[in-house]
Amino acid sequence: MTAVPEGFVPLGQEGTFLGHVGGLTWRRQADRTDVCVLLEPHHLNPNGTAHGGFLLTVLDITLGATVESYLGVDADRHPVTLQLSASMLAAAKGGELLFGEATVDRSTRTVTFVTARLHSAGDTVLTASAVFRNPPTA
Repeated sequence: MTAVPEGFVPLGQEGTFLGHVGGLTWRRQADRTDVCVLLEPHHLNPNGTAHGGFLLTVLDITLGATVESYLGVDADRHPVTLQLSASMLAAAKGGELLFGEATVDRSTRTVTFVTARLHSAGDTVLTASAVFRNPPTA
């Protein structure tokens, strides 16, 4: 059976939308956050591939968490998605691991520009660019 790689820990959002989605794990680093999820039946559409809405959820988490890591903000302050453009390029099948990774392209005092991709089984599943409103400084 496929397992989430070492270093990824559960996102831990019980009682929230993300807790309901389930299975999301992340690996926080100094300037980015990677996301990984084992695609289970409740993540899939009737075709047996990851549901588009689920892919966009994973994407938004990957982008936003990377902005948080890059800015070094406190755990209780989160950036807000202002704009998100995504292109779905391939399908990810049930039982596969889906990975999300993002890079900050530019950051100003008030907004951060970031790009990301989701990939599974060697294929890029989705690419995206986004603009986030930075959280207020403490």
